[in-house]
Formats: sequence, structure tokens, C-alpha cells
Amino acid sequence: MPDYGVAPDPASLASLLAALAKKRLAGEAQSLFDSFKSQFPPDVVLYSVIVHAWCRAARLDEAERVFAEMRQLGITPNVYTYTIVIDAMCRAGQLPRAHELLCQMIDAGCAPNTATFNNFMRAHVKAGRTEQVLQVRNQMKQLGCEPDIITYNFLIETHCGKGQKNLDAALKVLNQMVAKGCSPNCHSFNPIFRCLRNTGNVNAARKLYDRMRELHCPPNTVTYNLLMQLFNEEKSMDMVVRMRKEMEAEGVEPNVNTYAALVTAFCGRGNWRRAYATMREMVEEKGLKPTRPVYEMVLELLRKAGQLRKHEELVEMMVERGFVSRSDNNTMWY
Repeated sequence: MPDYGVAPDPASLASLLAALAKKRLAGEAQSLFDSFKSQFPPDVVLYSVIVHAWCRAARLDEAERVFAEMRQLGITPNVYTYTIVIDAMCRAGQLPRAHELLCQMIDAGCAPNTATFNNFMRAHVKAGRTEQVLQVRNQMKQLGCEPDIITYNFLIETHCGKGQKNLDAALKVLNQMVAKGCSPNCHSFNPIFRCLRNTGNVNAARKLYDRMRELHCPPNTVTYNLLMQLFNEEKSMDMVVRMRKEMEAEGVEPNVNTYAALVTAFCGRGNWRRAYATMREMVEEKGLKPTRPVYEMVLELLRKAGQLRKHEELVEMMVERGFVSRSDNNTMWY
């Protein structure tokens, strides 16, 4: 440890191991841990950090080896240790084994916490297993485990994944979390906005956006993109422009999808000037590569408008950025 400029004591060792774990340097953490076993009798804190290090490095086999070692030495894992391994198992797709470890945890008298159950929820949400997500929530209720914002967001995402028929359930969860004093974030709202976009429910989207503002919940890039797509589909160009202006005013950085929504809206209304200016901003100022359909949409609009000079300028911009190349007077897409 002197090599790291740290005085050798258990607290400093734990801090250094945690730093190595954060950088996914599990091998170095293990070596350092082993070198101090004789000097500092390992406890649950030090072992938990090493387990975490191997899990961060995606080495579940090593994490389980260390986990088994600590139990063999009579060191009882705590809720953090169990949750780390359960998380790694869930991410590795080993849900049956994760459930088995959860049962061992409960049998050992170690009560799982919200983070423990969120790991199971995450796996089920990603796989689209709605019933299992709700089962996890019921198990939390039975054990008196209160949900947090991550839990609520998983539930909202689950309900929205089913489409319009579960939109009411998603809104109910949103209302529940607010009533419980859990402040929603943009990830609470975005799945609902996506659901509303898919169903074309503009009025509901407007109301939800107002609610978001009332709760002082700042939208992110995804929020604005979804709203611009929805308003464009419903021919509400004023709202599309308003969303873009709000993004700029709040310092929310646009991405490829933002520009695609704007270009699509301008092209749909035959506004070649705004479409061209937006593409220029995207390519020259932001250095973002448009998708091929968006690029070709603008070129087609410029040709129809007789703006061949602007057409050539746009092609040249794309070539200079290395997004396309010229070949036999045509552009080749990269």
C-alpha cells in the first residue's frame, strides 16, 4: 500500500480496493487484498469490496469464489454483499440462481432491500416479462420493502410496454410515486410519452408535459425528441418549434434523433430553407451524421425546389465530414 501513497490501515485499504473496483481492476484489487490478509484480518466490508470488484469486471465465477470463501471463514455476508452477487447473476441471465441466493439470504436472516429487488425487476423489464415484474413488486410489499424511484420507473416502463391498454396503469404508478413523496425524473415520464406518441394522443401528451413542468421535472433529450415526433405527426409545427426553443433555452443538447425530427417536420411542409439550415447546423456545427433517409429527404426537397446550389453545398459538407464519398458523380454512403 505504500506504493499507492496510502498508510496501511483497514479503512484506507477498503477505500483503495473500492477505487480499483470502480476502474474494473479486479485482479489488482485481489492481489492487494491477498497481500494484506495476514496484517488485517478481512471482514465483511473488505470481502464485499472484492466481490464487487469481480462483479464489476464481469467475472461472476471469481465473485462467487470470494463469496464462498468469506462464508467458509465464518464471515456473514450483509445485504450489500448478497445484492452485489444477485445483481451480477441477473445481468448474466442466471435468474434461477439469483432467486436461489435470495432464498438463502432470507433464510440467513438478512432482509433484502429495495436495491436487491430492483435487480430482479431490471432483468424482467428488459425481457418484457410483465407478470414477473409485478410479482417482484408484490414480494416487496409482503416483506415491507418500500419502492424507490428506480422501482417506480421499472413499473411504469413495464406498463407502457404493453401499449395503450396499460397507459392508465402507468399513470397510476406515476401518481402513486408523487403521493409517496418520491419525485419522478425524466425517465419516469419518457416511457409514457413514448406510449402516447405511438397512439398519437396529443392532448394527453400536452397535459402530461404540463404536469412534468408542475413537478419541476426537467425533460431530457429523449423527452423532447418524443414530443417533437408526436407533434410533427399531428401537424403541430408550432409545438415542434417550441420544443426546440425550450431545448436551447435549457441547455439540453440535441442529438441525431432531434435533428431527424426537425428535418422531417420541415421537409413535410416543403420548407427547404429550414430543412437545409437544420442539416447545416447538424453536420457543420455539431458534427453529427444524419441517417441516410434524412439526408436523402433533404436532397430530394432541394432538387424539387430547384435549389441545386444548396443541394451541392450539402453534398460537399457531407463529403468534407467523411460521411459520404463521391464516386462517378454520385455519393457513396459510409
